[in-house]
Parts: sequence; C-alpha cells; structure tokens
Amino acid sequence: AHVSGDVLQAVETVLAAGPETLVLKRGGDGTTVYLKGGERIEAATFPVDVYNVLGAGDAFASGFLYGYLKGWDWQRSARMGNACGAIVVTRHGCANFMPYEHEALTFIEEQGGF
Repeated sequence: AHVSGDVLQAVETVLAAGPETLVLKRGGDGTTVYLKGGERIEAATFPVDVYNVLGAGDAFASGFLYGYLKGWDWQRSARMGNACGAIVVTRHGCANFMPYEHEALTFIEEQGGF
C-alpha cells in the first residue's frame, strides 16, 4: 500500500495493517514506540558527539531486542536501544565496536539511568 502524508498517518496505516507495535527511531530525537490503540511511549536519546553513524541502527535493534527479550517494558527497551546506538556512533567502525551488555548498562547509569 502506498503511504503519503505525515509520519503519524504512516504509523496509523502500518498499525491498521496488522502489527500491534511499531518502533520509530528518530536519531538524535530519540525513539517512539506506537501501540495499536493509540498509546505512545517516548524514550529520550543520549547526548553524544557523533563520529560515525555506521552500525547505529543495528546497535539500536540489538539493544532494543535485548531488553524486549528480557521482559523489559517498551520504554526501558527503547532506552537500551538508544544507548547502544549512542555508544556506536562515538566509535570508528561497526561490527567490532558494538557495545557489550556491561558497557551499555554502565553508560545508561552514567547518563542518569533508565
């Protein structure tokens, strides 16, 4: 289906097609998790100096899924994804520079927690 218009219209169109949840990464503006039924969950990003964006999306997905599979709520899972993405963009490279669990959790705590 062709989607035109603003982002919210696109989100509503996708959710109407079947999925219960849509996760929208917005780079430096954080992440929004949209749930069928209209609920929206915002997760702030972390202020970092961006060196290289290569791998940021993969890092976000890894962190987000880590939290989701651990049974964390949407906001906490998105925050973990944001932390992993933030860490990766401060490094030169991609796969070899993905953060380990302890790095991401320490980073989040240093930034004020979840």
